[in-house]
Amino acid sequence: MSRGSAEALVRGPSAHQLAELHAAFRVFTEATASLEQQYRDLQAHADALRRELEEKKRALDASIARQRCLETQALRHGRLAAMGEMAATLAHEVRNPLGAMELCSKLLADEVRAQPSALRLAEQVASGVADLNHLVTNILDYTRLPEPCLATTALDALVDEVLAVAAPALGAGVGIARRGARGVTWPVDRGLLVQALLNLVRNAGEAMAGAGTLAVALEPSTRWLRIIVADDGPGISAANAESIFAPFFTTKERGTGLGLAVARAAVAAHGGTLALRPCAGGATFVLTLPQAGQTAPDEE
Repeated sequence: MSRGSAEALVRGPSAHQLAELHAAFRVFTEATASLEQQYRDLQAHADALRRELEEKKRALDASIARQRCLETQALRHGRLAAMGEMAATLAHEVRNPLGAMELCSKLLADEVRAQPSALRLAEQVASGVADLNHLVTNILDYTRLPEPCLATTALDALVDEVLAVAAPALGAGVGIARRGARGVTWPVDRGLLVQALLNLVRNAGEAMAGAGTLAVALEPSTRWLRIIVADDGPGISAANAESIFAPFFTTKERGTGLGLAVARAAVAAHGGTLALRPCAGGATFVLTLPQAGQTAPDEE
């Protein structure tokens, strides 16, 4: 090693060399930071693309599920339409002889009123005819689309009418409790509302099997009216709660499964809702009718 080289090593790198080293290190650091930022940006972009792909896949799966549901509903509605047409034809044919049977059973009851055993048989025939007539009416009501004709109506008198008509079916062991507000008037189609409430009250009576308490309450507000029909029968299981409003669904041996479907259709014609309210015992149905221009809230 020459003397000059040895002296250079002793002196170390020059200022120019140090500046070049600093500049090179700075360039390297900046390039590394830029590469790291680009990597993070690419990773964020990849994550965004992955989320977008997952969202589109979920949307596609939901669309396919909706399509299948619509196809199933279309098939079911087609079958129900065919059944409805057939049921309506049969109901019209059955109603004519039913009218004659109802008249004859009443005349027969008058004839044998002095004979208790014969009177009891005549009343059983009349009751059976009334049940058949109710069934035929439900079938006909379900097959036609209700068109409401609203008029301000005193609801106390309407509820009294419903309870009076349903009293024979409820039985002497069922007590009636009127709750909530009194003197309420509301714009309703009287016939449709009577139809809906009559089905609810009769269902409650059948559930209580002739013993219990039927409660009817009116709860008005500025925007809507709630009519609550509650019984202390065995209640409705959670498994059946979603199906009870479906046409032809029933848990009764002799039921048609049309009562609640007809009631909901009558309420829907008013722009309202009919729902089963969860409760500890019995069954509580909430019928909600909106004021004109309002929307009925979902049952909570």
